[in-house]
Amino acid sequence: MRQISLKWHIFLFYILLGFIPMMVISYFAVVSYSRSINTLTDDYLTKLVQRIAEQTDALGQNHFKYLDILVKFPYVQLSFHQFPSGGQLSTIQEKLELFRVNTESFDRITLLANDGHVVAATPSKNDGGRNKPEMAVNFLVMGKNAYSHKVDLTRENPKIRLYKRVYDYRDPERPVGVVATEVALEKFLIFTQQLDIGEGIRKTVATGDGTVVYHEPRTIKEMRGAKKEFTAHLALLDWDIRVLVPERILLKDVNRLSGRLLAFAAFVAFVAMAVSLAASRIAIKPLVRIIDGIKEFASGNLSYRISSITGIETRRVAVAFNTMAEELQKRQGELIQADKLASLGLLSAGFAHEVRNPLAGIKTSAQVLAKRSSSAETKDLAIGISKEVDRLNKLVGDLLHFSRPKPSHKKPCDLVDIINRALTILDSEIRKKNAKIINKVARHCVNVAPEQLVQVMINLVLNALAAVEPDKGVIRMDSRVSPDNKLTVTLSDNGHGIPEEKITHLFDPFFSLSKEGTGLGLSIVKLLLGNNGVRIDAESVEGEGTTFRMVFKKHSYHSKEVHCG
Repeated sequence: MRQISLKWHIFLFYILLGFIPMMVISYFAVVSYSRSINTLTDDYLTKLVQRIAEQTDALGQNHFKYLDILVKFPYVQLSFHQFPSGGQLSTIQEKLELFRVNTESFDRITLLANDGHVVAATPSKNDGGRNKPEMAVNFLVMGKNAYSHKVDLTRENPKIRLYKRVYDYRDPERPVGVVATEVALEKFLIFTQQLDIGEGIRKTVATGDGTVVYHEPRTIKEMRGAKKEFTAHLALLDWDIRVLVPERILLKDVNRLSGRLLAFAAFVAFVAMAVSLAASRIAIKPLVRIIDGIKEFASGNLSYRISSITGIETRRVAVAFNTMAEELQKRQGELIQADKLASLGLLSAGFAHEVRNPLAGIKTSAQVLAKRSSSAETKDLAIGISKEVDRLNKLVGDLLHFSRPKPSHKKPCDLVDIINRALTILDSEIRKKNAKIINKVARHCVNVAPEQLVQVMINLVLNALAAVEPDKGVIRMDSRVSPDNKLTVTLSDNGHGIPEEKITHLFDPFFSLSKEGTGLGLSIVKLLLGNNGVRIDAESVEGEGTTFRMVFKKHSYHSKEVHCG
């Protein structure tokens, strides 16, 4: 199976845990919002249509109230007694007109006898139909004090007629006629007509027997799509109001939200994809640089280092790699140095054996010459030859010691005792330079060859004495323990220091900054410390001084359980 790169892992992680959950949440949010809007809209429209029915009923009750007032007027009741004779009907007609104008409730008022003949009417008709009877009046109003209504759709302006029975003022049980009033149908439909929810809505008003008294024209566009129906009943008039609303109107906000959410989701998806790809490239770029660095290092470029890495984790990896590279480069240098030292040791051993015997003969001859010669000049010359031979003998001895060091016999030693022994041996040299020794080394028990460590301390102190100025020299020794239980002993001076370009050759054989030195002292120091498992490093600032650090692998403080001999 083909492996997937880290970049695509990050991208798939975004898809699975970012984009898909966002789309699922968006879907459920739209569904919940749609249901909520539907519920609220249904409730609102149901109440709205019911409110229109209540307002229409209230308007009808207002007209019936005036009708009730009208039928109880004495002059209305008397008009039916005067009808056969026709007396004072003009006065009654004037009073009806005055009532109609003042109340502004009716378009026409008509008094009908029980047989349907018109007793009085206002305003008067000009078509000569004043005495034309209206048939079946008694069937329009049933029961005592009953009233009824009828819709007249035959006219250009449809009317609704309201009927109320009139009783004899002398005998309340005997009906004498009917008051009929006309009201424009549009007055009863005003609230329905004003209902405007949006394009495509259809409103219908029908009587109890199914006769449609009002409807709006229906276009082809309005017929499309699903619709919801909202109805309300007018108890007074026995009418039904029916409102059809397209679902696209009801779900207008939901559809708008869905569209915006879809656009937003697409935008977020695009931005997130771009950001995730960019983030994956940014996240992978440091890893690619680390891989390139490893390849560069593996090709043999041990001085290559990884720099300018972003990200905490990758920076830590880069730091670890650089640390490893430095250690490997250092170990390679040590291996090269060890190889050089091994070769030099073999050469030095052969050279020392070949030179030592002639030097012994030269020294003996010089001593004999100094004893037998009577010339002071000759004696001085012989003594000078003897001194030079001693110096050469010391060099040969150092070479033999370097090439064939004595085996290390390690044992627990008190570090303070070793340093004190070295300082005691060098007391005269310290006095000559009048140098100040600051010894702050604490008591630690180290497992080393004591004689070799004393020799190391002597060489390091001599090297420091050679570097400091007379009467101004300060040599400081100190010790500390690291958290991982490693002991570090430092020896520093305030001498002339070592140039930066020469610090790497400090432990090379025959490298010396002093005209009087042999250049083997620090090489022997590193060799002896290496035999005792101690690492030494040096750092120096020219004109400020030099510091040597000796790191012991393990240590222990003095205690009753540890004996340092």
